[in-house]
Amino acid sequence: MIVHILISIASYFILMYISVNLLGLFVRGLFSNQELDKLESEGGDFIKGEIKKSKRADKWINIIALILIITYFYLLFHFWNIGVVVVAIILMAVRIPDLLWEIKHGKKIDKSAPKNTLSFITTFLTWGMLPVLYYFLYHS
Repeated sequence: MIVHILISIASYFILMYISVNLLGLFVRGLFSNQELDKLESEGGDFIKGEIKKSKRADKWINIIALILIITYFYLLFHFWNIGVVVVAIILMAVRIPDLLWEIKHGKKIDKSAPKNTLSFITTFLTWGMLPVLYYFLYHS
C-alpha cells in the first residue's frame, strides 16, 4: 500500500512536469511576441527576414508540440487507461490560466499574480488529481 502511494506521488509529479511543459510549448507558440512585431514594422530588411524565419519556426514548433501531445495521450492510454489520460488533460487545463497570465505579463507567476476564485479552483484541481491518479493506477 505504501509503495503504491509513493509510486502514485512520483507518477503525479512526472505527469505534471510532462503535461505542463508540453502545454507550454504549444500555447506559447500561439501568441505573437509584441516586441518582435514592433521590430518587424520598424526594422530593416534583414530584421524582417529574421523575424519571418522565427515565425515560421514557431509554426513548426506548434505542429511538433501538437503531435507530441497527441502521442503523449496515446501512450498514456496504451500503457495505463483512460483515467490517467483524463488526469493529464485536467493537469494541462488547470495550467492554462496561469500560462496566459505569464504570457500577458511577460514574467513567471509570483505574489503579484491575482488570487481569485479561478486560482483557488485550479489549485484545488491540481492537487485533487493526486488521489484520482492513485485510483486510476490501482483500482480501475
